[in-house]
Amino acid sequence: MKNFLRNHYFAVFVILSFSIHLMANGEWCIPIFAWIYPILFLGMLYLNHTRKVYFIIGSIYALGFVIQFRRIIGMDIKVCIVVAFFVALVKVLPYIYWLKSKMRFQDTIIFASLMVSIEYMIYLIYPSLGGLSDAYTQYQNLYLMQIVTVTGIYGIAFLIYWTAAMAIWIWNNKSKIEYIKKPVIVYGSVIGLIFACGVVMFHFAGNSKESVRIAGVTVPISDLLNDDEDVSSTFYTNDFTDENLTNTRNKLASVVDELFQKTELEARAGAKIVFWSELNGAILKQDEEAVLRQASDMAKQEEIYLIVSLLVKTPYVDLKENKTVAFNPQGELISEYFKHGRSIGELCQKGDGVIKSFDTEYGRIAPFICSDMAFLSKIQQAGRNNVDILIVPASDWKEMTLLATKVAVVRGVENGSNIIRHTNKGMSIVSDVKGSVLAQADYFQSDTMTLSAQVPVKGRFTLYSYIGNLFVYLCILYLLGKAIIRKDAYIKK
Repeated sequence: MKNFLRNHYFAVFVILSFSIHLMANGEWCIPIFAWIYPILFLGMLYLNHTRKVYFIIGSIYALGFVIQFRRIIGMDIKVCIVVAFFVALVKVLPYIYWLKSKMRFQDTIIFASLMVSIEYMIYLIYPSLGGLSDAYTQYQNLYLMQIVTVTGIYGIAFLIYWTAAMAIWIWNNKSKIEYIKKPVIVYGSVIGLIFACGVVMFHFAGNSKESVRIAGVTVPISDLLNDDEDVSSTFYTNDFTDENLTNTRNKLASVVDELFQKTELEARAGAKIVFWSELNGAILKQDEEAVLRQASDMAKQEEIYLIVSLLVKTPYVDLKENKTVAFNPQGELISEYFKHGRSIGELCQKGDGVIKSFDTEYGRIAPFICSDMAFLSKIQQAGRNNVDILIVPASDWKEMTLLATKVAVVRGVENGSNIIRHTNKGMSIVSDVKGSVLAQADYFQSDTMTLSAQVPVKGRFTLYSYIGNLFVYLCILYLLGKAIIRKDAYIKK
């Protein structure tokens, strides 16, 4: 009877752990759950010391990944399962270490360092998966968010996992008050210092009273690109007729005309910078020169900075050009940027990833396209180049828009840049250097599909822009140091 009750209790605990993990990230994101589920996972090890707990934790990670992220990242289900298996395999390793360790205070730091190192490894293997970190779930915790100006997201990840290990360590040693007193003071002091610095940075650093009106405009084009027989055959196959080609040019020309009409409306409403969302300026190569000439004339006529987002298709050439072209109020071409971080299945030329910023009377501005925001080494150029405003044309699908929003906000805080991200089929946002969301517009609930807002013109310095992932490297060095010390101690025995 006793074993039955114990097994029944453990089964309920497993179900609870799975449910909370499932709602901690992905489509159902309850931020506090990201702190709770690692505690429950470690609690399972406390309740059951057998190896089957590794399998249970790994299974929760794998199944949870598929349910949380498959629709968000747009993977084929078979590929998603393979990726989920890999993620689960590496993420269970710190739990194996924890159970085999002596569960000392230093093991709480080792556990958190292992998890941070693994998250960084996953990012290196597949940068887009870096956006799935639980750290991004805390993007609305603005005092905590300020730590990313030094450590990047890995500082938040460390705190989440260190808190979990500390909670279990304190529980295991709850009867040894004197033993746990000093470590608890150390942990509490670190947390307190981080939040105190966050309060100061949020309220007193990076405050800009000056702003500029920026508008992002969109004309629905997804159905035309994907479902229209003329356009899809011309853009995605080599099997098209002259009639298909002519019809495609006419249909896309009407979209471009509407984009220029919306641009003119926003300029006359007071916008000083206007840009199109990703893929909106879909054209054939033979029409590019005329479109750019029209954009130059529009910028000069309305005295605005105009950033056109183009998807340029050369017939019979597989790779398209996904790029932005910027014009100043004199009608001069001042920047051309090709997308670097291509999405899954995106057949476009890969840009060099070098930021193409330009100075204006409204601060230094740089365009970055959609998933380029996931590439930390590339987006850090914004901080190093003192970019005040990041213009992010994007194209989403409904399930991934929350993830894309979180990543954009965090990237802005890391690099001290204000962000305006305008997207097809998703949530468009404006956020400042501190991570505050200043404006947003839902594509699916907007009549105009336009986001127009006042954006601060001044960025701020961040240490992270220059030291990058030094915090991660320190975690790795700490682990290596502990491994070497342990090996030497073992040899001496």
